[in-house]
Amino acid sequence: MSKSIRTIGFLLSVLFSFCAATLNAGGHDTANAFGFALVVPKAQEQRVDKLLASHREFMNNTHSVTGDMETRLNSYSVIKAPEMVQFGDPSKGMTGNIIYILSEHYETPGGLANHLQAGGNWADIGEMQQLMYEFSVASAFGNKISAMNR
Repeated sequence: MSKSIRTIGFLLSVLFSFCAATLNAGGHDTANAFGFALVVPKAQEQRVDKLLASHREFMNNTHSVTGDMETRLNSYSVIKAPEMVQFGDPSKGMTGNIIYILSEHYETPGGLANHLQAGGNWADIGEMQQLMYEFSVASAFGNKISAMNR
């Protein structure tokens, strides 16, 4: 499948998810946050690390944490950890998989909309789409309900 077809498919799925989140919120366009979780086999760790480094560079080059309040990125984080066989009991060992959790929170829904638009121009959007199809266990467009900031 060509990269442009995969990109269009990914953007349509993102748009569908965004619209579904909006409809589920009573028709109000209020989503200002996005996140996903991946469970990745250890053999794919370097591939994912490389892509997330590219995503971080994309975010740094296209988003502001101090600029216009209407489009400002409030927080961006990626968490990486080994997957436990049984959560809360590390004595049972690890599965060999790696968990990644990415979270983005914008000041307003306009910031998230700008992110989705800019994402279409990111050189690695096709690879991100492929990773999400292969390894995503959860994703959401929604609203921040709680935060503790410095």
